[in-house]
Amino acid sequence: MKFNKFTSIGLIVLLCCVSLTGCGKQWKMAKIGWMKYTADVNPPVREYETPKRHHWKPKGKRQIQVTSPLMPRRNIWRARHGDVMNSDEVTTVVGPVLEIDWVSETDYFNPASASFDSKGDIYNTPQFPADRTLIEKLDGKSGKSLWKIYGTKRPTGGGRPLVLSDPDNPGKEIIYQGEIAEVVAVHPNGEVIYHKPTGFPEPPETATFENLGEFNSTGPNYNPIFDGLVWVTGTGMIYAVDRKTGERNIEPLYLPGKPSPGKDNRKLPKAIKKLEQEELAYQFKGTPKGYTLAHQLAVILGERVVNSNYLSVDQRTGAMWIAATDLDEKDGKKDGISEYGALYRIDVVPNPAGKYEWKMEIGAKLSFEGGSASTPALRGDGQRGYVGDAFGNMIAFDYDCNLVWKYCLGSGGGSADQIGGSISVSSDNGELYAITRRDVIKIEDKGDYAELAWRAKMDMYENIDSEFHQWNLDTATITANGIVFLAGVGPAFKLFGDTPVFLPVKVGVGILDRNTGRLRWFADGKEKGQSSMAMVMPTPDGGVLIAHSPLRRAIARGLFGDRIHPTRGGFSKYSPKRIDIMIRDIAVAASDKINRGIEILSIQPEGTKADLVEVKDLINQARFVAPNAIKAGDITQAQWNTINEQLEIIEKLHADWENNQDVDLLKQSAEILEKIAEGIEKGM
Repeated sequence: MKFNKFTSIGLIVLLCCVSLTGCGKQWKMAKIGWMKYTADVNPPVREYETPKRHHWKPKGKRQIQVTSPLMPRRNIWRARHGDVMNSDEVTTVVGPVLEIDWVSETDYFNPASASFDSKGDIYNTPQFPADRTLIEKLDGKSGKSLWKIYGTKRPTGGGRPLVLSDPDNPGKEIIYQGEIAEVVAVHPNGEVIYHKPTGFPEPPETATFENLGEFNSTGPNYNPIFDGLVWVTGTGMIYAVDRKTGERNIEPLYLPGKPSPGKDNRKLPKAIKKLEQEELAYQFKGTPKGYTLAHQLAVILGERVVNSNYLSVDQRTGAMWIAATDLDEKDGKKDGISEYGALYRIDVVPNPAGKYEWKMEIGAKLSFEGGSASTPALRGDGQRGYVGDAFGNMIAFDYDCNLVWKYCLGSGGGSADQIGGSISVSSDNGELYAITRRDVIKIEDKGDYAELAWRAKMDMYENIDSEFHQWNLDTATITANGIVFLAGVGPAFKLFGDTPVFLPVKVGVGILDRNTGRLRWFADGKEKGQSSMAMVMPTPDGGVLIAHSPLRRAIARGLFGDRIHPTRGGFSKYSPKRIDIMIRDIAVAASDKINRGIEILSIQPEGTKADLVEVKDLINQARFVAPNAIKAGDITQAQWNTINEQLEIIEKLHADWENNQDVDLLKQSAEILEKIAEGIEKGM
């Protein structure tokens, strides 16, 4: 048999896997070797019927997000975790039928999400790009690059664009981005408002494990108290600039923790070193001197840094939550290493004697053993939040960082793997969604305790090899018609300690039923699909965008060689098909929101108004996707004209309700939406 370079790398991976798992038995090595050459790396995707309407419904009082002329609603994904409170939720729908569409910007490594404007275009900052792109805009329909703004300082990586409304120009938007040494604000057409240095030093020219935190900053987020854009670095420095001018308007605050423990002498398998030099090299051309895949893995694992997560901001009070390391001495020994993690509430308070009007200070803290790989996520009222620890526990905390409850994800009989990304927080029903390295799990917040609702059944592919798994890959996102996730199929080996590393040979995007956790649909990525360490981003047109950071697929490629397709950086877009049934799901979701609004009118009238605002968002989404539906032949122009006329009647009914509060008007609009859904179903 003739071995190519990937086959040779694969053999090295096998040897490494055997040694790293502590199993030197020849039979196991032979078993893995047999799998390498005989496993079916192209298992078929399950066949799915056209998804029927979803039956999940919002019930009872709801959470209400703060909005303002500056702060948009959750109808569009505008920040790292969707919004400034890190809900990982959009109030609109995704297409119930998805299909892989395009791939773009394949030379960029993207370990975090992009952001969208109201027209559906994409804003991104790749990690350590060779061309020093600080922010770029992509066409949402094709992925084509429209413009780029280049950085003038050494990059840090980790920051992602934030899209806010322009309060001085209603209906317009501004995109903000920055790193430790520079910040930029730009109009959607590429016109720069400001691009200036922050006054903080650039990262060092050479990366080491000792200065690793200087090469990471996450942000920006928005704080309304001092109208500031806020970042937090890997060293634990929280810094901000004035949103309008880009000038510093508050003194930085330094978290008191020391770097977390790490394995700076971690010896990567030779196979992975080769992958770094060959398969992944084109995505890492811009990395700092000395920065290797071992450094990247340390950041991913939260090692040797004070913070590796994003921050949440309560838009009512300006309080900010960050999960980082605790005091050095908390673990019982003062050695420059923090073994404990901590959740910090950072308050913004008046500063009458200082240079700036406001200052930051630590207002509250919750300590816990181990660290956290999840960003704190806030409930809509800002009075409760959620974070995961290193031991598979979901932690609910109150405004003062008191522990409300702790729930072990292994309590339902499944795995208790560490929670990653951010816990997704629904506006409805107390629903929370957590992800681990294998699962998507729904938890219900019952007030002073939590209950397991379901653990998703991952059965996307059929007839898979006995040594393969079907596991989750990314933070799950809440939409009005399901939970969207990225998952794959492949083996898992213990490459870096006792935790198996999942090596997907195929990946794709799926939609889970919110009631049951069962699949409504799964779209295989085919030869374009890549693994990701970012978030699953719903697009305004009902599609899903995936940011490529394909470390796991690259290792899988080392094992299986040319039997699986190569890795690529950039993005992949899964676009909606059968947009007629997407419009049906919009109508169903809108009808359900109105009915819940009627239910809570007497006990939470502000909740009813919030529901009707989200109904308007759904109506706008229907109008946004209608031209695509007509072009694809999913509906005719005449059919859409009829639907749109009904939507106009609903808008009139809601306007009349605002004036006289006659609940019958809302009942009429819910009935019209139900008739729209039934009409589409009859034509299917």
